[in-house]
Amino acid sequence: MTSQERTSAKLSAAARQIAYGVISSYHDYRAMFTWRSWVGGWLLRLTCQVLFFATLGKLMADPGAEAYIALGNAAVLGPLGTLGVVSSSVGERRSGTLQYLLVSRANPLLVIASRGLYWVADGIITSCAVLTIMSVLIPGTVHSGALPGILAVEVLLALCAYAMSLALASLSLRRPGSRMYLTASTTIIILALAGVNTPPAGGPWGVIGQLLPVRHGLQAIRELAAGRPLPVGLVACELAVALGWAVLAYTGLTLTLRRSTRSGALSLS
Repeated sequence: MTSQERTSAKLSAAARQIAYGVISSYHDYRAMFTWRSWVGGWLLRLTCQVLFFATLGKLMADPGAEAYIALGNAAVLGPLGTLGVVSSSVGERRSGTLQYLLVSRANPLLVIASRGLYWVADGIITSCAVLTIMSVLIPGTVHSGALPGILAVEVLLALCAYAMSLALASLSLRRPGSRMYLTASTTIIILALAGVNTPPAGGPWGVIGQLLPVRHGLQAIRELAAGRPLPVGLVACELAVALGWAVLAYTGLTLTLRRSTRSGALSLS
């Protein structure tokens, strides 16, 4: 077999593993929701959550605060939703599927990443649905015609946050009890530093915020929502942050799985 044939075989095997992971991801999500429970439960709850914060903005002296807060909280739903992979990865360990995955011929990184893609899909759909609802209920939230561009940036936001979530999953796989602390603290930090409810922080906190997902992409969404052209620089910054977190996720998961395999630390408890 030539090197070209071996490369083609590896790519074909990787594509099959991703496809199987996506199919498994779909069935996992179907076990969580029906379309009735998703619309009448999950989507309704998140819509009311965004409306609550928007109402607080309406009580402020600034006339644009309501739309500002509504847009920020609706756009951040997608990125925050991807944090679910931190807990679902621990579920792989506790159910025993991760152990079997490590002794199989499959690439565990590809399988783990693809099996959690339903968090990305749910986050994008939920965020865009709530944004559409806010554009109707709160005038001035989104400029007419801006939703397609916002959808594209929202996809980038969710993927960037998913890379960060996979990096956090490498920590939760080592210490399963830390998963709730990781997701809760990360949610608070993003809400505080990304400019969701208030303008982005400056100084040292601002530097930290620029290294996290959401901040650059959310600013780009605000530009689009105001009817201005797509800010390519902000999108490029968000893409750079996504690539950085992807490298951290790959490195962290690789080291965690290798160390756990050698030490035999992946128990079912």
